[in-house]
Amino acid sequence: MAPNAVQASSAPGQAVEETKAGGKHAHGTHNYPDALTHIDKTTWDVVIIGAGPAGLMLATSLARFGGHDVLVVDERSEPTTAGRADGIQPRTIEVLRNMEPLGSEFFERSAPSYERTFWDPRSDGQRGIERTRRVQSFPTNMEIQDNCTLGLQQGLIEGGYLRDMERHGQRVTRPWAYKDFQMGSGSHPVTVTLEKMKPVMETTNEGGAPISVIKPTGETKTIKTKYLVGCDGGRSRVRKTMEDRHAVTFDGDWVDTLWAALDCVVETDFPDVRKIAAIHSKNHGALYIFPRENNEKGEPIIRCYTQVNRLEGEKSKESALDARDKVTSDMVMKAIKEIAYPYHFDFKGIEWYTCYPIGQRLVSRYSLPEGRNPDGSAFAGHHVFIAGDACHTHSPKAGQGMNTAIIDSQALAWRINLVEKGLAKRDVLLSTYHDERHATGKQLIDFDSEYSALFSGEVPKNTPEVANMTEAQKREHFIDIQRRNAAFTTGAGVFYADNVLNYRDPSKLGVSKVTDRLQPGARLLPAWVTRWCNSQPVRLIHEIQFTAPGGFRIYVCAGDLAKNRSKLQDLSRHLSSSSSFLHRFRPNAKAHHLAHGAYHQRPEALNTGLGKGFAEEANPFFHLLLIVKQNRFRIELEEIADLGPLRAMLYTDDVEQGGQRIGDEDGDESIGGLHTKWGLDDGGIVVCRPDGYVGAVFPLDQGAKGWKAIEKYFDGFLEEQNAVIAAAAVPRL
Repeated sequence: MAPNAVQASSAPGQAVEETKAGGKHAHGTHNYPDALTHIDKTTWDVVIIGAGPAGLMLATSLARFGGHDVLVVDERSEPTTAGRADGIQPRTIEVLRNMEPLGSEFFERSAPSYERTFWDPRSDGQRGIERTRRVQSFPTNMEIQDNCTLGLQQGLIEGGYLRDMERHGQRVTRPWAYKDFQMGSGSHPVTVTLEKMKPVMETTNEGGAPISVIKPTGETKTIKTKYLVGCDGGRSRVRKTMEDRHAVTFDGDWVDTLWAALDCVVETDFPDVRKIAAIHSKNHGALYIFPRENNEKGEPIIRCYTQVNRLEGEKSKESALDARDKVTSDMVMKAIKEIAYPYHFDFKGIEWYTCYPIGQRLVSRYSLPEGRNPDGSAFAGHHVFIAGDACHTHSPKAGQGMNTAIIDSQALAWRINLVEKGLAKRDVLLSTYHDERHATGKQLIDFDSEYSALFSGEVPKNTPEVANMTEAQKREHFIDIQRRNAAFTTGAGVFYADNVLNYRDPSKLGVSKVTDRLQPGARLLPAWVTRWCNSQPVRLIHEIQFTAPGGFRIYVCAGDLAKNRSKLQDLSRHLSSSSSFLHRFRPNAKAHHLAHGAYHQRPEALNTGLGKGFAEEANPFFHLLLIVKQNRFRIELEEIADLGPLRAMLYTDDVEQGGQRIGDEDGDESIGGLHTKWGLDDGGIVVCRPDGYVGAVFPLDQGAKGWKAIEKYFDGFLEEQNAVIAAAAVPRL
């Protein structure tokens, strides 16, 4: 490699060479906006390093929220053209469906996989493999709308984000690379040095393997920012600065086995080529087939993860780190044919390949806490963050890396948004990003270390008892690992511990527990209701999109409206008072003076044309959704006219299964299904965070004590703004 050249960023143990041999790239002609090339300003609210899925999710979210001055830079002169990450898991699909049109666009373009198959050496001892198990991709009890994994090349995913960013006035600036940051003081305490790069060049390393090389131009730019976020991959230079100067560590180790990833078009007699297939051969290692989208010719692509250090029938004595640069696409294709025997694979085109050893590493800090510079000067905490592969590296076969990165960025985006809009206590809220996402990263590394070792035919370090298992027991254990971790790998089973945002024990807020069905710190259980204004059945979790202004969802389960009317009136009076969170927590002057359409996208339930207090929100950062246990044909607006701010969005609980029959009208047989599912038959109040996670559940029948508990919850991490600004924003109720 030439002096001062920078090899294209990739996670350690992942992309060490990127071959585009034979045929065109899988993406065809990408449709994404042109990048910016100049950096004219010297101060920014947020600077994002890296325009992969993590960086683009963060940038897209902030652009949707509006009011943030964001610079996104990437050292490459164009987005990803082939290869890299390609699997979108169910919870990530759910999140993206809250960012429409992204969710629908990705789903329609991708190859969904609803089934997983397992292949093992033939039981009769003959050469070859046979199918031993077929299972649904994810258990039905996961309560996931899209119970599948989507196969879609990273460049197409990036293109979707880039188009969404452009719709909201944001673009990436290329090709600029991160060079350094220094911590200081003031409103923009992070000084960042960037360096302009030359366009990507394709060359080869000493072993003849193709690599991408990016050389600097010598032009640098120094800027200041409130927040610096490193989304620059497993070899993150932002993280490296944190390691070198601020005692952050990147801990973990390697599994000494060598794998390749190959995107290809094949002609084959293998029956499960369009399903996720895990294949273990007797002597030649393992193969993992993952269906992908069609290329521009309409040909279906598959991703093959292939073990390549057992080509000769036994494990190579050469270390994976030493051998990786010697692997060619021909060697990978040979391995696939050997592992999949007696099935034939005729390779019609190779879109991309890479070779990597497996490493599992986790950073000690996702954010930089307060501390001192090497010169002794002090700096405030939570101005520098990292997300995605900059925090965690692991094997790609479980399809977790990009998904975890996207959720990392979602978690950071809504926190920064609330802080910068003046609603949140900065240190309190931003500190929870590390607390929650680091714990998830640790769980990911623990799972991957066992899963990837078993897949590679190795003994996991944390479960040495595997060494004493028979081959049949090992196969069953491998499947059991996936089954036991299904909730985590879908993303739907990620739980956050109790903190200032999550109260599993509401007695700490002064009220008794009202349900065991909804868990604070977990994603809200999805359920169907009828949007009363247009009688449309809707999935409630998608009614409030992850967009401007980026606030909370408060679901008021009214139960029987007639029975609970006095309780609802009491709640309405509290919400209308000056002591309510609706009026105490208002955005700052900067956010308040944004153009209304730029910072508040009205939910469909508010786009009705209704006046006189209906379909009007008291505070757009707190969406109040009233859900009554009634058939949509049997309720009129007059019945909620005296409920003040609760009138804004009305839903009837007459769609979700599990309800009870109350009459002979269509729909009467399902009354109350959501209330039952959530364990709130007699009513309750569910506060959800902007990311769709349950924060706390409050009673409807404990009067002032319940309302005080809600205020105490928000007091924990929100802060009041200037009374003049707040008063100007309060509508008549």
